[in-house]
Amino acid sequence: MTTLHGRPRSAATAVAATMLIALALTACAGDGDLADAGSPSGRTATPSGASTPAATETTTSATPRKEAPTAEAEPTPDPRPTAAPARSVAAGTVAPGVPAVAEGRGNAEVTFERDGEFAVVVHLDCSGCSGATILTGPERGTPFGAADGVLTGSYLMDVFTGTDPEQSVWLVAKGPWSLRFESWNDLAPVTGKQAGEGSTVLALGDTASSIDVEFTPAGPDDMFAGRYFGVSGDSQMFGDSVAFTDSYDVSLPGVLAITTNGSWAVTPRS
Repeated sequence: MTTLHGRPRSAATAVAATMLIALALTACAGDGDLADAGSPSGRTATPSGASTPAATETTTSATPRKEAPTAEAEPTPDPRPTAAPARSVAAGTVAPGVPAVAEGRGNAEVTFERDGEFAVVVHLDCSGCSGATILTGPERGTPFGAADGVLTGSYLMDVFTGTDPEQSVWLVAKGPWSLRFESWNDLAPVTGKQAGEGSTVLALGDTASSIDVEFTPAGPDDMFAGRYFGVSGDSQMFGDSVAFTDSYDVSLPGVLAITTNGSWAVTPRS
């Protein structure tokens, strides 16, 4: 495993020293111009015969009927960007206790600089968007998040040791948006059962040895992807593409990143 820049601080104290941990996982000129842009956690009847006409004294050659050309369905364009959008927006520097913020409209590459050794959480608000909305980044096989229309949520970026502190995300959007980047050590700790809908990053402040997870997909293509990183150093990935209720042995406190468009609930167990 490749070590992360910083292990999450204890969600119970939010001021303990930063430690090391392992991370296992792995638009554009116009407002929503997907062409310029070029991503949780997802199934003949046979006609009756005509009567034969009566015979005549002269025989005429019938003109063959031309069959209408078969229309081929146009392939649905893939809205995921394969290169950085033409428009660039600078969010500034992310530092402990100091988030970076950017706002805009339409497709954009949003850049920021990480000042310190920590993982970055990006918060997206595209609640006024329509059409394909995608938050992704360079060299990502799947986006951080994607939806048809409105997309809001929080996503844990994959920041590994030795990566360039200058980072960026790519946003495909039709409508206004805002992005906020912050250190995962600045997440407000939560305790007890947590429930919600969509992607989020939780700083679980309980002292517990396991969590119960419930999931209901938003649709047939939705899925749940969970990534957990404990203060003690343990990490775990889990998820499914169908509804489930399951328990996972993890050592709390720690950070849980949930990627999905569906609904979920997380309950710590001692």
